[in-house]
Amino acid sequence: MALTLCVGNYKGGVGKTKNNVMNAYALAKKGYKVLVVDLDPQANSTTVLVRTKRAASSEIFSFEKTLMSAVRTGNLEGLEVQIIDNLWLLPSYIDFANYTTFLDIQFGILEEDDPDYHEVTKNKITYFSKLLEPLKNKYDYIFIDVPPTKSYITDSAVMCADYILIVLQTQELSLDGAQMYLKDLQTLADEYNGEFEICGVLPVLMDGNATLDQFVLDHAAEVFGEENIFENKVHNMARLKRFDNTGIIEVDQHDKRVIKLYSKVADELVSRIQYFEESGDTND
Repeated sequence: MALTLCVGNYKGGVGKTKNNVMNAYALAKKGYKVLVVDLDPQANSTTVLVRTKRAASSEIFSFEKTLMSAVRTGNLEGLEVQIIDNLWLLPSYIDFANYTTFLDIQFGILEEDDPDYHEVTKNKITYFSKLLEPLKNKYDYIFIDVPPTKSYITDSAVMCADYILIVLQTQELSLDGAQMYLKDLQTLADEYNGEFEICGVLPVLMDGNATLDQFVLDHAAEVFGEENIFENKVHNMARLKRFDNTGIIEVDQHDKRVIKLYSKVADELVSRIQYFEESGDTND
């Protein structure tokens, strides 16, 4: 049964998608069966992974249907696209922006003071987890990528998740976004019985400004706890940005340096998850 991770922060441009796909790729290379679920209508994870597939194979392929069309039929099975060995993708498209409207049509729209508001909202934000459930037996890990804003989409991803990985770029606005995200996580756990653990905060360092990096990291440690900050940190790497255009490749030493870093990050991620799994210190 797959362990499901949601990678999040309410600040855009902090490397959330990059770290989602890179950790998924690293675990796939280690032999785990991994599925990336792209719930962002901008489809950035989809774009990078499709380019990764094209870089690795001459196979000609196309998507037979979009994630939104699969949601409308109530069945996600068969939508997965294999990217490389052990790595699959549930691709997104711009029409997934209609997901909130779909939920409103399915379950209705109520004012917050309506006595049924809480129950209707819970039905909306747990709907996708029910669709995802049949796929879990196929994989070891499922990574969910989401938009950087509060919405039914981001809430749905959290309610699917066993673990939350918070990506933190070392700037104050990113820390603000992470704190807002944490507050929402607490609400989803308390009010809607979300059963997830925060497995850590992954720092993404800025442009070599060690003073600023350390200032934000110290502040983050006060907010989240020193033990929750990843020991491995993602440095600013030009080649990592290039993967947006080329897909994830392993052609030269610069590519391999990025892959080596994420191999370490993925090892730490697995170790943190195993701690919760083995200790029983989860919300299950």
